[in-house]
Amino acid sequence: MKLLVLQHVSHEHPGYISQYAHEKEIILDIVELWKPYTIPNTSKYGGLIIMGGPMGAYENYPSRDDEIHTIKNALGNIPILGFCLGSQLLAYALGTDVHPNIQDGKKIKEVGYFQVDLTKDGKKSKILKNLPSPLKVLQWHGDVFDLPKDATLLASSPLCLNQAFSYKNAYGFLFHFEFTPDMISGQIEIDKKWIHEDNEINEKFLLNEAKEYAKLMKTQCYQLLDNFIGK
Repeated sequence: MKLLVLQHVSHEHPGYISQYAHEKEIILDIVELWKPYTIPNTSKYGGLIIMGGPMGAYENYPSRDDEIHTIKNALGNIPILGFCLGSQLLAYALGTDVHPNIQDGKKIKEVGYFQVDLTKDGKKSKILKNLPSPLKVLQWHGDVFDLPKDATLLASSPLCLNQAFSYKNAYGFLFHFEFTPDMISGQIEIDKKWIHEDNEINEKFLLNEAKEYAKLMKTQCYQLLDNFIGK
């Protein structure tokens, strides 16, 4: 099997997805969008995975329109999996709004390990088969998406109603499954200013949590990918 991966920045790489692919002998064709790139025809692949990134789906960054075009071409043809920015791009391609999470005039960020609750539909969804509710996940976002028309809400949290959705065989998760502890350590340094703006966070505590939950995150990521490729 071959999967196409759209990667926005070098430090938000596939992480546990790469480990899974290596063990299962799955080929990942990774398009590094911060370099000169060509996005191949998605019909050659068994699935499309869209990674996270610091940009917003509503921002006109260089690769956005190509990504939206790719997503639209893939919809209904091959399975799609979007994490964080990837979920926002999927929602945007489906015609809904993506915007900063502002509640009562205050910017809301979710950075760290939180629980999300699966909806009734989420508990029945094949993409979340054998995953618990509540589900412990890594959050790293300040933007949120509105639920696309005809999409199904799969997960919610107190700070964000729309945490995950499905549309046909496309799945968007505002949170991450794929981050390793090393990735989190690097992300803290790169996003040091951003994670402290309008937000309280203890970096040492977060790093300790990353180590504590590493085995769980890997197990959950592997289960998600089993569900995604239909194992």
